[in-house]
Amino acid sequence: MSQLEQAGAHPILLPTIKIIAPPSWEPADKAISQLNDYQWLILSSVNGVNCFFQRLKEKGFDSRSCAHLTTICVGPKTARAAAEIGLKSDMVAKEYAAEGIIELFADVDIRQQKILLPRALKARELLPETLRRKGAGVDVVPVYETIFPPESAELLNRLLNQEKIDIITVTSASSATNLVKHCDNTQTLKNLKNLPTACIGPITAKAATAAGLNVKLIADDYTSEGLMNALIKYRSEELLRDK
Repeated sequence: MSQLEQAGAHPILLPTIKIIAPPSWEPADKAISQLNDYQWLILSSVNGVNCFFQRLKEKGFDSRSCAHLTTICVGPKTARAAAEIGLKSDMVAKEYAAEGIIELFADVDIRQQKILLPRALKARELLPETLRRKGAGVDVVPVYETIFPPESAELLNRLLNQEKIDIITVTSASSATNLVKHCDNTQTLKNLKNLPTACIGPITAKAATAAGLNVKLIADDYTSEGLMNALIKYRSEELLRDK
């Protein structure tokens, strides 16, 4: 937000995701009680780190319980979140997506290895399915769920109907689908789909396009900073075209 303001924009924050507990903690609790059976831990998001280790703490454990695991993180922010709770990352994926982790395992023999993957209740199955095909046992453990905040639906529709938005920024696939899902009428949805949309990366862009959003730019660096740089470049080019 502050970076956009410093660049001269007037950002309006619209939360599209609210983190809540998963429907059941049973799978996570079972995995926590059997941590010694695993050889690998994959942390695919900051939320995954925070929610998993909060549950670990609630069950009387801490990061030392995972010290024997080879830990992989998606991107530096996830690795920093893990470091903050005392867990060292053995490998960090260069691409901030499942594909980045799959690349790390390209030349690794994981047959008969057990992998723990704490993550959101709903997420792509590409990673666990790929690792299972390589012979690993992968336990996907929901440690949080994302919902659309009810108060955001009202704000979304008011902003779109008043036509006060110039561009939409989307930072996750679920955010893109949630925006479309929570438009309250046909005209509001039309207004949304007419607006240019900026996406944090290609996976988000694919979901946004599938949802019917008007994707105009995709960040080269799949981070908030990369998205802001893409927005500044897009606006600069837009101004040049208008001259």
